[in-house]
Amino acid sequence: MEKLSEKDAEVFQVLLVHWINHNGEHVEGYREWSEKMADVRPEVAGEIDKAIDDMQQAGRKLMEAKIKFQES
Repeated sequence: MEKLSEKDAEVFQVLLVHWINHNGEHVEGYREWSEKMADVRPEVAGEIDKAIDDMQQAGRKLMEAKIKFQES
């Protein structure tokens, strides 16, 4: 297996933090729109809520990747 250069490792760590934070920003926006849609289009709000769950799961997986990368 090819080893990452020190520069690539640094870039990857920065990207992971960015992805985790940016993912959270998206979730906040999705939640806002889900709340706006809840009364007028509950079926739409339900799909947005499912997307929120998926995004939160993705955020947890990215955090796990960050932790595992730092352990190595």
